[in-house]
Amino acid sequence: MRPAELDELLQKLKSHRRELTHQVEEMTEEEASRRPSEGEWSAKEQLMHLAAFERLWLEWTMKVRDEPGSEVGPPPPNPPAHPKAETHSVADLLRELASARADTLAAIEGFTDSELNRRGKHLLFGEMSVLQMLRSLYRHDRMHMDQMAGREASFKTGGLGGPGIQHPPDVMPASDP
Repeated sequence: MRPAELDELLQKLKSHRRELTHQVEEMTEEEASRRPSEGEWSAKEQLMHLAAFERLWLEWTMKVRDEPGSEVGPPPPNPPAHPKAETHSVADLLRELASARADTLAAIEGFTDSELNRRGKHLLFGEMSVLQMLRSLYRHDRMHMDQMAGREASFKTGGLGGPGIQHPPDVMPASDP
C-alpha cells in the first residue's frame, strides 16, 4: 500500500499542474510573451524556468533518496531573461512542462515512507527530507501561477528571497494550496 503522504503529494502535483496548464492555455501567444514589467518574466519564460527547475530538483531528490545525507544544490541564479522561451509556442512549452512532471510522477510513484523521510542537505536551504523536496515542486507552481495572474503570492516563503535566490520550499503557507 502506498503511503498516505505520497498519495497527497501526487494529488497536489497533478492538481497544481492542471491548474497552471489551464491558466496558461487561456492566454494568447502575445499575452504569454508579454513581460508584466521590467525585470519580470513573461509566462513563456516562467514555463521554461518551471520545467528546468523541476528536472533539477528531481535529480537532487533522487540523489538524497539514493544517498541519504548527501549535499545538493544550490540552484544556479535565475537569469534576468529566458530569450529562448520566445522561440517556442505556448503549446511546446506546456508539452515540455508536462514531460517534466510525467518524469517526476513516474520516478516517485513507488516511494516508501522510508524513502520519503530520507534526509539530505540542500546547500541553500539546509536539511530537507525527500518529501519536503518534492513538495517544493507544487509550491513553486503555485508561486508562478500567482505571478502570471498578477496576484499577490498565496504561498509565503520564509524570507530568503532576493534576485536569483529560490525560496525555501519547506515553509508552509497559512493553508497549503
